[in-house]
Amino acid sequence: MSIAVQFPDGSVREVPGQLRQVDDPADGQPGFEQVPLNCDSRWHFYRKGRIWCARPRHGHLAAFRQPEESWWEALAVLRDDAGDDSGKDGPDRWESAA
Repeated sequence: MSIAVQFPDGSVREVPGQLRQVDDPADGQPGFEQVPLNCDSRWHFYRKGRIWCARPRHGHLAAFRQPEESWWEALAVLRDDAGDDSGKDGPDRWESAA
């Protein structure tokens, strides 16, 4: 679905939208309206009367980086190169004690 949004330069463009529930009456069907998704990194969408408008977002985006060490690497038991305390590192290490 798409919805018409007015941009600051006066142009009207179609942007991705979704249906959102606006009321939840106790007796009857709930009401829905179509709203734009705020998924664009450059524009924020807001309602002005009966129309939707766009305004530039402020701030900046930060790119996520892969951590240098995976979270499980900090746990000695979960490391790939971790051996047990006795120095054994073979198939018998995982055998049942029963």
